[in-house]
Amino acid sequence: MPAAVRDVPGAGGVRESNAAAVLGAIRADGPLSRAAIARLTGLSMPTVSRQVAALAELELLREVPGLPATREVGRPTVPVDLNDDVIAACGVHIGITTTTYGLTNLRGGLLGSERIATPSGEPEKVLGAIADEVGAFLRGWPERKIIGVGLAIGGQVDAEHGLLHHGPLGWRGVPARAVLEGVTGLPVHLDGHVPAMATAELLFGAAGRAHSSLYFYAREMVGVAIAVDGVLHRGPGQSGSIAHLPVGGDVRCACGRTGCLEATVAERAVVERAVRAGVIAEPHFGLLRGAAAAGDQDADRILTERARALGRAVGILRDVVNPELVVLGGQAVTDAPAYLEELLGAFRETTALPGTDLVEVTQFGPDVQAMAACTGLLTQLYDHPLSILGA
Repeated sequence: MPAAVRDVPGAGGVRESNAAAVLGAIRADGPLSRAAIARLTGLSMPTVSRQVAALAELELLREVPGLPATREVGRPTVPVDLNDDVIAACGVHIGITTTTYGLTNLRGGLLGSERIATPSGEPEKVLGAIADEVGAFLRGWPERKIIGVGLAIGGQVDAEHGLLHHGPLGWRGVPARAVLEGVTGLPVHLDGHVPAMATAELLFGAAGRAHSSLYFYAREMVGVAIAVDGVLHRGPGQSGSIAHLPVGGDVRCACGRTGCLEATVAERAVVERAVRAGVIAEPHFGLLRGAAAAGDQDADRILTERARALGRAVGILRDVVNPELVVLGGQAVTDAPAYLEELLGAFRETTALPGTDLVEVTQFGPDVQAMAACTGLLTQLYDHPLSILGA
């Protein structure tokens, strides 16, 4: 069984750091010659050659003979690249209504994924049932060396102790890591779902090349994550919340106030408003979107109001953080592309800072939950490749 970094007391050191530097350069810019790796990392050619050999032995790298050979110190050399055919990471995202799990390669490419209704019942039984489903899914990939399971979820995550706290699900201090490790036999990495998605943007998206970034997520829950110089900010103790950010409007929140962000834009709240207004017969977002596309003015108004509330929230947060890049994610954005311009229009009207062309939509689309849940494991692998794979 691969060892998670928390179980490797000696993880780190110069050799590990050099291996991580080589692996990171190839991840970002590969395929690369050994000379190019040396230039990008500042390591000597002998050190690069040793690390390439070690990482190739671990099946993380491979030579790419189909590409034109380059010349290093007077002789041809074959470029090296990530080996996407062996190592894989599993990810599980537990949502309020839907649980998604999948498997990615080293570049974060989704090899496969499944969605099931989030089971109901006692949390340990729910996690056990999900773990059984994941185990059956993973048995379909016998050729892959799976390094572990990443679990991403809303609410509060105590990664150090492997515990979950999730208000909407009624979970308090649930020993998620122990349950999942016991069923799957694999190391488990826990993270909040918004930090996990932001980490995916840093590792494989545009945020990785920005000095500072703000990741904004909205679906059933809303959240943000901030990164500077490629490092995600994680405050002490519990994570922050933007659920009650005041965005205006007359939607009443459970807290007793009106105009709170999550109560205004959450998918369930939006479709329930549409049902009460007689726009759709049952609370399903696809029905609401279909009604708007068919020309129903009330459906269009509801989705426009939601998009504009999202845009106001992004504008407020942009002014507070002043990042170089804003990335929008979550199905509130990706499942309603026709309303993106309404969102961006409200953003431009709200922000007081100069420049409004810094907003991008995530490249991961509706697969972001499954893919992002894998990313914490992949981040550990890129940072500690020798320790993770037992070299």
